[in-house]
Amino acid sequence: MLKTITFIGFLAFSVALNVHADDSARIDRLEKQVQELKVRLSDLESQLNDQGEVQKFVANGDGWESLANWRKLTTAMGYDDVERILGTPERVDGGNLARWYYPNRAEVVFMRGKVESWSEPRQ
Repeated sequence: MLKTITFIGFLAFSVALNVHADDSARIDRLEKQVQELKVRLSDLESQLNDQGEVQKFVANGDGWESLANWRKLTTAMGYDDVERILGTPERVDGGNLARWYYPNRAEVVFMRGKVESWSEPRQ
C-alpha cells in the first residue's frame, strides 16, 4: 500500500513538474511574440508619422458639414490640420484637454495639442 501511495505521489509530482515546464515554455513564447509585435507596431507608427509630416490635408469646401471631411481626421493630428479640414470651430474650450465645438453637436477633443477623439455632426 505504501508503495502505491509513494508511486501516486511521485506520478503527481512528475505531472506537476511537467505542467510547470510546459507553462514556462509557453510564457517564454508569448513574451517573445509580444516583443516582436511591439517592434512591428513601433515601425508602423513611425511610418505613419513620416507620412503624416509629408501629407497635406485638403478639405472640400463644405468644411465641418461634410462627413467625408470628418472621416479624414486621425488621432494625433494638430490644431492646424483639423482647422484646414473642418474650418474654424464655433467655440473652443482650451487647456491641456481642449474641445472644439462645431454645429449639430459635433466636436473634436484634443489632448496636449493632438486629436484624441471626435464626434461627427448629428443629422
